Amino acid sequence: MKKVRGIGLGLIILGALAVGGCFLFPNRPPVAEFNFIYNQDPDDPLVVVLDASASSDPDGDETIVWYWWNFDEDVQTISSLVYTNKITVETVTVRYPFEGTYWPTLAVEDNGGKMSETVTKQLVLPNEEVEPTE
Repeated sequence: MKKVRGIGLGLIILGALAVGGCFLFPNRPPVAEFNFIYNQDPDDPLVVVLDASASSDPDGDETIVWYWWNFDEDVQTISSLVYTNKITVETVTVRYPFEGTYWPTLAVEDNGGKMSETVTKQLVLPNEEVEPTE
């Protein structure tokens, strides 16, 4: 009977350590992910929202606190006065200067100090809806 209690207690302690974290279960880096939201300004198809809300932390015990954006040159940020590429909000509205192909990049950092790998995606502007052809 004592062995069963000892095993049960050990499993409870291991479970608590797994959830709370320790040297046996170190903080894993978060995963960066983002999407584009096009046509936010009907008069300007070069305005795009970059949305990093799909980024996640595999541990579940850490939160993402920094979003590290890398934009092409001459990109104008519109939302939240962004003077640096390190921001605390998961979405940013930008205006690209010309039609063409761009490659925005994102990395995220959790509150444990771990950085994700960078994610780069191709963005083609303008991205206009095309009417079906007959």
